[in-house]
Amino acid sequence: MNGRQTLNYYSYVLGVTILLIIVALALGPLAPIDEPTQFPQYDLEVPVSLSFSGFILLMLFIISTVIFWGSKNLLLNTIIDSSALSFIIINYINFYVIYSIWKPTMYLLPFFIYIKYGNTPPELVFDFGQVALIIFFYRLYRKIRPTKNEQIK
Repeated sequence: MNGRQTLNYYSYVLGVTILLIIVALALGPLAPIDEPTQFPQYDLEVPVSLSFSGFILLMLFIISTVIFWGSKNLLLNTIIDSSALSFIIINYINFYVIYSIWKPTMYLLPFFIYIKYGNTPPELVFDFGQVALIIFFYRLYRKIRPTKNEQIK
């Protein structure tokens, strides 16, 4: 792909990413929430809805990547890249919301996030957002790198 085609492609990816985020956030309130009886001082609707939206986007990303990887179809590649980008955005918004509600100690590690809530034992959470980010940037690199024919010229 030349530079102009790559720019047009990622314009479509950004548009579909915004559409996927809107659809996933609209599906977020469908997550079952019965925590108000357990945690009456917190409104858990927002973090649980974001987690559910992120889960929907993660499943879309995994399924589209497994099924459509290596396809030459522009639409299928757009679905893979936009589902990755939308999941990455929702994933880190969700971590920000968790941080803003409970104020845990959080450290971003390679492939993990270390989270410690007050006096409780720490958690090491696998971060699928970093995996999706690596795959997204790998696909971006493959699109923008010059082919062997372009390098020879």
